[in-house]
Order: sequence, then structure tokens, then C-alpha cells
Amino acid sequence: MEKFYEGLSKFLHTIINVLFVIQIVIMIVVFLTASYWFFDLINSDLFSFAQPLASSVSDFVKLFYDREVQAGGVYIDGSLLLFDILALVVVFIIAKVKYHIYREIDSVNISLKQYKSKVEERFNKKLQEETERKIRRANNVAVLIRFKAKNMLVDACWGGDPEEGVKEMEEEAFRIFYSSIKTLTGCKFAKTDDKMLILLNDFSKVDNLLSFIEILVNRISFDMRKKKWLLYANISVDVYENKAEFKTEVYPVLERLLSINHKNEPVCLGNFTMRYKLEPNISFNPFLKGRYNLGQEYEVWVLVKKN
Repeated sequence: MEKFYEGLSKFLHTIINVLFVIQIVIMIVVFLTASYWFFDLINSDLFSFAQPLASSVSDFVKLFYDREVQAGGVYIDGSLLLFDILALVVVFIIAKVKYHIYREIDSVNISLKQYKSKVEERFNKKLQEETERKIRRANNVAVLIRFKAKNMLVDACWGGDPEEGVKEMEEEAFRIFYSSIKTLTGCKFAKTDDKMLILLNDFSKVDNLLSFIEILVNRISFDMRKKKWLLYANISVDVYENKAEFKTEVYPVLERLLSINHKNEPVCLGNFTMRYKLEPNISFNPFLKGRYNLGQEYEVWVLVKKN
């Protein structure tokens, strides 16, 4: 269809060019014959070189119209004048035809543009669907969480050992956290040093997992505050395919994201954000936190719970 529109446009442009040449030729003939006729009337041979052309034109016109015009008692051959008038009418008609052809060319170009737009739209839609299918292949979720505790009664004025009891409070926070979150189905858990790893093999449940983590972190922090302890969590989340090498590709990313030390809200990379936005009715809004050097430059996003 695109070739049809392009061919039609070229054909119409060719007609325009041909009509333009015809107009030029007619105008030259009119100029020469009219000039010859005028100077012949005043007995001047200034345009005598055009006599063969004028005679041919006159003979042609006399095949259809053979009358002389009387002016002041003198009979004048009006064939050239008639030809020039008719030729100018033809030039005018050609100009009108060219105008309508130009409008038709505009219409063809609009149709061609609309067709290309539809083709591009279909291509982009197909490309988007293919991209979404590739993104959806990553259906596994990994969450790494680390608790940090601080004694509210220890500071520069009151003194005290800032490390005393910290590890115990963090371990207590993990115990409370795990005792509640282990009830979630479809999750696997692993504790390494001061971090807990949570694996989920169904991305559609990621909202439930992150929402439950937020509720637990807030509740544990509130209870710890009653004991004069500040508690916050670093949370990183990533998405990956089944074929991914978890230990070398996924887990290092989670650890590097924790190093940003963002408190209580999950942080992730752009691949998780793209996958997350494909889900309907998401509970978190991804916001760009900034670019960080995590082995290489990455855009880091924060998942903020909707009100």
C-alpha cells in the first residue's frame, strides 16, 4: 500500500511537470505569435524571424475558423489573435488543473502519512508486546533485608557503649520478623550474618510480600522504641529469571543496593521497576532516587507505599 501511494504521488508529480512544460511552450508560442502579429500590423520586421511559426499557427487555426477582422476599413487576419486568446484560456485551464492535482497530491501525501503512522503504530505495539513478554519472563523475586539498631540512651552527652546490646536487639528483631513472615506461602527464607534473604517464585504476589514487610518493620520499630531503641531496616529487592545465576548475578546486586543505606523503604534497579509497572493495581509508587556507582553506574529506584 505504501508503494501504491508513493507511485501515485510520483505519477501526479510527473503530470504536473508535463503540464508545466506545456504551459511554458504555449506561453512562448503566444509571445512570439502575438509579437509577430503586432509588429506586422505596424509594418515592422522586428519579429520577422517568427514568421514561419506564425504562418503554421495561422494555417492550423484556419482549418477550423477562416475569417478576417475588419478594423478601420482594413481587413486583418484574426487567426493569430484567436489562437493567442484560446491559448491563454488553455494556460488558465492548465493552471486550474495543476491546482487540483496539487490538492490531490496533498491528499495522497496525507493518506500516505496516515498509512505509515498506522504501520508504525502496529509495529510499536508489536514491539511493546514482545518487550513486555521478555520482561515478564523474569517472574522470581528476591528481597534482602537488614536491621540496624541504636540505643537511644547512648550519645555523646550521656556516654555509654554504642555497640552494647546492638547485636542482641537486631537478632531479636529478626526473630520477631521471621516468626511472622514465615506464614506467607510461596516464600523461601535464608539468614546470612546480619541479613535475611526472602525468595518468591510468583511476581504477582510481590505487593503482598512488600506490604507485609513494611507492616512488620513498622510494628517492630514501634515496639523497640518503647524499649528506648531505634530500629530501621535496609531493604533491597530484585527480579530475575529461572535461568539466572543467583549467587553471581542477583545476590551481589541486592547487597550493593543495601550499601546505599536507604531506610525502611525497598530500593531496586530499573529492571524491577519495569517489571513491577506491568502489574495491575500496584501498591507502591516507584520514584527515582538517583544514580549510584554499584560496580557501574545504575539508576536506583525507591518503592514508596501509596496512601
